[in-house]
Amino acid sequence: MKHRPDPGRWFYSFVPFRASTGGAAPLIPLLTMSVGGGPADVGAVNAVGSTASMLGGLFWGKLSDRLNRRKAFLLAGFLGTAVTSILFALVKNVPQVMLVNALYTFFIAATIPVPILIITKVFRLEDWDYAIGRFNEIGGWAWVAGMILGLAMAQILSLREIFVVLGIIGLLSFPWGAKTIKEVPLHLDRRVLGMYTGYVVEKFRYLPNMITHLPRFSTGGFGRLYISTVLFWVGAMLYFTQFPVLLKSRGLGATELYVMSIANSAVSAYMYTRVGLRLRESGGYGALRRGLGLRGVAFLLLMLSGFTKGSLFLILAFISYFIAGYTWSYISVSTSSIISHRAPPEKRGSLIGAYNLVSSLGAIIGNLMSGLIVEEFGFTPNFALAAGTVLAALLPILRER
Repeated sequence: MKHRPDPGRWFYSFVPFRASTGGAAPLIPLLTMSVGGGPADVGAVNAVGSTASMLGGLFWGKLSDRLNRRKAFLLAGFLGTAVTSILFALVKNVPQVMLVNALYTFFIAATIPVPILIITKVFRLEDWDYAIGRFNEIGGWAWVAGMILGLAMAQILSLREIFVVLGIIGLLSFPWGAKTIKEVPLHLDRRVLGMYTGYVVEKFRYLPNMITHLPRFSTGGFGRLYISTVLFWVGAMLYFTQFPVLLKSRGLGATELYVMSIANSAVSAYMYTRVGLRLRESGGYGALRRGLGLRGVAFLLLMLSGFTKGSLFLILAFISYFIAGYTWSYISVSTSSIISHRAPPEKRGSLIGAYNLVSSLGAIIGNLMSGLIVEEFGFTPNFALAAGTVLAALLPILRER
């Protein structure tokens, strides 16, 4: 029998890219503070990144559809992300960090969701769940590996030097992708963007960035889910944006942040498939409520850590961040399942677009609010509000089944 080529061989071309972005993720807020930025500046940098990611998704999606090409935009994303990662090493003030971060997230958006479109073209329909899940699993563990590498480099290199090394690593995805990714011209059918149980968009500092076209906003029976989603993302960004700032204020640095981020991302990657299997028993809304409830507890733990010192603070912060990673698998997979399985096929694309739009808006609001709250009132009110907002996200979906 003739050898049949593996249609997913190109998945591994994303490994250097994901390792590079994973290693860089904890460093951007630290870099912002190292050039004189405060809590509000960290929030603004993240908000600019969220906005650029959202606009980048619109730009790259429109352009790739017009030219009916996919491979070129993946390669542009690989190259642009690697180059802008190196540019982080040259910034001297907060506005420059904002500019480079905007370019960075803009190019990251070029790589999403083109891989999913290619998968739906080269794999059989019955293999989509497996292929999409496998793609995200490979990327998820590469993300963790990048953080482990960043942790090792943090012991011997400066922040700026780490960005350069990570950028060089990211460049490896360009020739690898050029060799293994096959051009698959296809016309975008929004229905193939439906989210599946095994499909989890890898988080780039928890930024939603799956928008490919500006959607016609429609609730389609998901109005309560959208309200819950806005509250969730506002609360999530109140927490994640200021978490590195809190560690910095306690005299901690890149090493501690890397260790906590590795635990956070590793437990997410480990739980993705397991949560998908549990959905058969609890249903999408049941898993979502579980994730939101536990996340609210995690945020409360961080709030309480503000009243502690030394080792106790470190332990509570670690447990809080670990639970946040654990709950991300419940929240992301359950929302994917709810929309994928309950949305009418003819409306699925527009409903997913609307979902990601409200996610992005919630993230932008949360990022901006976080810095202002911390500077005016301190960390404890910020994390209390984060916990309250996430727990409030339960209210609209309490009766959903």
